[in-house]
Parts: sequence; C-alpha cells; structure tokens
Amino acid sequence: MNIRERYNIEEAQNSFSFYPYKTSVALSRWFLIGIIAGVIILFLFQDSFDEATRWIIYILLVIFALYSLYDIQIRSKIKYCFDAKSNGVYKINFLLSKKKIMSLNQAVIFVQSEMGSWNYALGAKKSHFVKNYRISEGFGSGRKSLEIQAAYENFILQKIDKLIGKVHFEIKN
Repeated sequence: MNIRERYNIEEAQNSFSFYPYKTSVALSRWFLIGIIAGVIILFLFQDSFDEATRWIIYILLVIFALYSLYDIQIRSKIKYCFDAKSNGVYKINFLLSKKKIMSLNQAVIFVQSEMGSWNYALGAKKSHFVKNYRISEGFGSGRKSLEIQAAYENFILQKIDKLIGKVHFEIKN
C-alpha cells in the first residue's frame, strides 16, 4: 500500500488534506474480532469463573469494543486540511463538520514521543506543547516502520512544509 492510499491523501493547488488515523482501522478491526472471540470463549467457559469475575470481564470487553467501534466509525474519519488560500488548518469530521484549528502561518510540526514509539504532531507556535493534534501513525524502530516513516516525511511533510512556506512568502510580500 503506497502512502497516498495509506492516508487517503487529497491534493489541490493550494490545499492538502489527509486522514492520519486511517491506518489504525485494520488493527481496530482485528481487536474487535478478538473481543468477539473473547466473549464467545467466556460464554463457553462461564462455569469456570465466579459471577463477579464474569461481570468484570464482560464490562471490560464492552469498554474495549466501544473504543474499537469509536476508532473505526469516528476517529478514522477525521481529516486535516491545510489550505494556503484561506491561511488555515482545518479539522474535518462528520460530527463537527469543518473547524479551523489554527492559522497555517502559526502551524508547527514536531515529534511527540510516548511509550517507546513516536509520531508527528501539529500545534500552534506558542502553545504546541499544550494543545496539539496527532497527524501521523506511531513509528517504531523496525525496518518496515522506518520505510513508512521515510515515505511519510518525503511526501506528506514536504507538502505541508511547502504550503506553510507559501503562506509565509505571501504574507511577507
């Protein structure tokens, strides 16, 4: 799968948009299948557990299933649009429609690290450590992860940098 399909990239002359969470859909589907298998196994071996343990496991499985469904149905449909014409970065999803989150000339992309992996995040220049938006999948140290990271940097980050530079150039002139 190439980088365009992986992030469902849409390009125009003065705008660039992509779905950063689309890559987690396959993992969430497998997780949901595992949860369903867990429910079936728990139902088959329900006599092995006491009632309190069964209820705790059922509640946890329901919480995990709801999170997986949220990831598949809502989170994966979040799109970030970088528009040089209107000098804005927009977060678009089907619940909130189109919301401007910052000006393009205030956008900063930086590396964010958490629990052994890292990803790229987007924030405003003066508050990017306080409020930021994850714009890539998590990268690790494996060969496949390094290839995906290189493709992400060479395609998506270059397009965003070009749009940010275009806005800075237009503002200075």
